[in-house]
Amino acid sequence: MMNLTSPASVRQDCRLIGQTLLKLALPRLVLRAIVIAVAIVVWYLVASWILDFGKRMNYDFLHTLGQPTQDMAQRINPYLWWVVAGIWTLIVFFSVRAWFYASLASGAATPVGTDTLAELAPNLSEESLGVLRWTWGDRQEPFTVGDLRRSLSELRHNRIGKIDMVAEQARILEAGANRPTRDPRDDGRRDDRRADTPREPRYVEPRIGPAR
Repeated sequence: MMNLTSPASVRQDCRLIGQTLLKLALPRLVLRAIVIAVAIVVWYLVASWILDFGKRMNYDFLHTLGQPTQDMAQRINPYLWWVVAGIWTLIVFFSVRAWFYASLASGAATPVGTDTLAELAPNLSEESLGVLRWTWGDRQEPFTVGDLRRSLSELRHNRIGKIDMVAEQARILEAGANRPTRDPRDDGRRDDRRADTPREPRYVEPRIGPAR
């Protein structure tokens, strides 16, 4: 087995990859913070306006339906506008969440710049670079921020040791597959030879009976 990178070297590699990820993600992090802050402010202003509007709501236009109807509408008025404010809250929440997840997916699919990768790679150990290559997979697409983020997670969960174990197990199995194999028909031929070998006749002593 190869000499694995020391834990201190792995931590250093993780720190370098984390710094690179932060540098790449910083513009999107700032944008997400601004959008979420604006959404909270808009939600608060609209919700406050809805509740204030409900407090000033007058149901005199229901006089044609009778006084009992007006009284009932006045009693349920606070709850009614709290329900409206709750619906507005759900609309804002799910809209912001959908945008946030879309932003995460878009950020993960962003290719890592060639200059950024060229700056990072020489500072990593060979084993950590092997993890980056393993994460990249079949390499049909450019190396992305998502690949780099997954590489960081795999390094923290001992992917270097797992890659080395896979290589060692492959060597063991290949060595077993390359050893000389015995032809199963040989056993049959040995049995046939033993069956075809003439046996030496046993001597049988003649029996002498009384003369008649």
